[in-house]
Amino acid sequence: MSKLPQRVVDVPTLEHELNELWERMTEVSSGEDEQAVMRACVANLVVYSSGPDSIGETSQIMAQVTNQHPSRVIVLIAEPDTLKPSLNAMVTAQCHPSGRGQKQICCEQIIIQAAGQEIGHLPSLVRSLVIADLPVFLWWRDSLDFQAAIFTGLVQSCDRVIIDSAGLPAAQEGLRTLVALIEERAQVSAFSDLNWSRLTPWRVLVAGFFDAPECRPYLARLDRVEVESSVRSSHEHSLPAESLLLAAWLASRLKWKSTAKPRWIDEHTYQWELQAQDRTVMIQIKITSSASGAGPGLNSLQLLVENEPSARFSACIALDDQHLESHVTLEGKQEVARVIRFPDEDEAQLVSREMEILGHDKVYEQGLKWLDSNDSGR
Repeated sequence: MSKLPQRVVDVPTLEHELNELWERMTEVSSGEDEQAVMRACVANLVVYSSGPDSIGETSQIMAQVTNQHPSRVIVLIAEPDTLKPSLNAMVTAQCHPSGRGQKQICCEQIIIQAAGQEIGHLPSLVRSLVIADLPVFLWWRDSLDFQAAIFTGLVQSCDRVIIDSAGLPAAQEGLRTLVALIEERAQVSAFSDLNWSRLTPWRVLVAGFFDAPECRPYLARLDRVEVESSVRSSHEHSLPAESLLLAAWLASRLKWKSTAKPRWIDEHTYQWELQAQDRTVMIQIKITSSASGAGPGLNSLQLLVENEPSARFSACIALDDQHLESHVTLEGKQEVARVIRFPDEDEAQLVSREMEILGHDKVYEQGLKWLDSNDSGR
């Protein structure tokens, strides 16, 4: 991967500067000793972040993403705490070897820095810079406030919005607000969540429990679910988003519904009492501090059938933090034990995967709606 030197430009002349950039690249590549340059663009990718220190890190991530998805990248760097308004931009190109001969595949990157009241101009600026007839992705790489004017303004011009609910300071309230936003934008925008994507190995493992013929009958008899998560700081009555999403996914797939208001049964344990077709089901989310040894995130999951014949389906992070261990115990006898690789995907890999999807993630949205309808414990 190579990157042309960045050039500071006036915002009103961005398109002109981009055209000049490609003309210069074409002239350089025409030399006998230079690699030919091929301009490529399959999408628009808008990235919002705050603080000037995030420019370098964000650019490195974009270099990895555009290797898989050549795009016009528009990086928005906001400085909301700076009183003096300012607006400036830089243009450059990210280039990757094509793997065929001497060609390089290149795409353009625009970095716009805005401070003070100039931040409010970013949505209209983005609308003028995106390439028409190509999908527009917004990756919100900042703290989440779904009602912030800048967030709602940028969402208006995007086909797909990528967030990370791991950054929600109050996950229950934040996810309920997200449900309303998804419904409001249902006809024009789809939402995806890096936090939900991180749960994919867990969901695959749980579904795999019941692929075995001897285990399948127990799915309709589950009566207790225990989810354990670690957090960096254990605030009283605060649930991490990943545990809520996992519980909501399971309950929405099995069509369980609340029969009573969910509640905290102790300082670190949250409980739903749910109704299945013919039985009561309990879901408990237990919160521990990462200071106890476990890293922040989901630690373990147990699915129990407590009535005879009993069963226990469990999954947990292995001690090396790189594998998931699962165990199946039927009628007191361990039947199956598995260890699978737990993919340690970084932001670039997660965003690249989300850019392969244009439509709605129905399972994710149904889990959020279940949470909104069945979790009123405020």
